[in-house]
Amino acid sequence: MPWTIPNLLLHDKPLPLSEQRALGYTKLFVYCSNPGCHHNAIAADEFPDEMTYNDLQRRMVCTVCDHRGADARAAWH
Repeated sequence: MPWTIPNLLLHDKPLPLSEQRALGYTKLFVYCSNPGCHHNAIAADEFPDEMTYNDLQRRMVCTVCDHRGADARAAWH
């Protein structure tokens, strides 16, 4: 499936970290989902390949406010 905008919008399969790593991206930007905190961090490649972004977002705990839940994205730079 080519990576076009319509295909990305219809893509409902969770993206495993192994696919991101295959493209050369090994780090993640992680943002606390607590609206009063705004803490962010960079996570390295310590997570297993089969883990998905959905798994990460539910499991992350902020080190500043102890809020569970985060927004994890690939570090494209």
